[in-house]
Amino acid sequence: MAETNFRWTGRLVFGIVIITLGVLFTLDNLDLIHSGDILRWWPLALIAVGIAKVAGVGTTHRPLFGVILGLVGVWWLLHNLGYVELEPWDVWPVFLIAIGIGIVVRSTQSQARQISGEPDARISAFAFMSGSERKVSSQEFQGGDITAVMGGHVIDMRQAKPAGGTCVLDFFVWWGGVELYIPEDWRVSLDGIAIMGAFEDTTRAPGAEAKGTLILKGLVVMGGVEVKNKR
Repeated sequence: MAETNFRWTGRLVFGIVIITLGVLFTLDNLDLIHSGDILRWWPLALIAVGIAKVAGVGTTHRPLFGVILGLVGVWWLLHNLGYVELEPWDVWPVFLIAIGIGIVVRSTQSQARQISGEPDARISAFAFMSGSERKVSSQEFQGGDITAVMGGHVIDMRQAKPAGGTCVLDFFVWWGGVELYIPEDWRVSLDGIAIMGAFEDTTRAPGAEAKGTLILKGLVVMGGVEVKNKR
């Protein structure tokens, strides 16, 4: 009998939340409980997800995102219990600082990972209210970082080959879009976070004949990243 590894997904969590709300509102309508007394504890869910992200238990290991989510949950819980007057929205610029720190850390890590002397073994693309189009033909392609803020990129990697069979692209997209073109014998692994945005893979499935794997990481907010085989 094959074993299955349980993993928390966004769809699973959302389904559990919907079921829980349905049960609480039903019992409230029947005058069996007062749902408000229970719902004020909802930030515990954020804290739990944050801890899971930090520990990498049942979900993707994302320490920075987990810490931010956990702190928001703690703050909101203290607010609901009357210990803190300010809501998280009152200090929303702090989240911009956290996102900025994350971008800087990822950028420095990306530079430290460069091991090849080829000029386009790694890419670093930035667009702010603008766009760019480039081709990557490195035969030892390692990946890189791509940032698009109210702008976009078109990156053609169909002539490239991944170093060691795997390359990683780290994204930060805010109100922007990125189009990636990869060889038909590459496999795509989506490992990013999308908030009112999307990572979309429209490539042909290579099956067992895959000669490379492209891993997509990072954050997309009100934007999109699309991977294709043909223009």
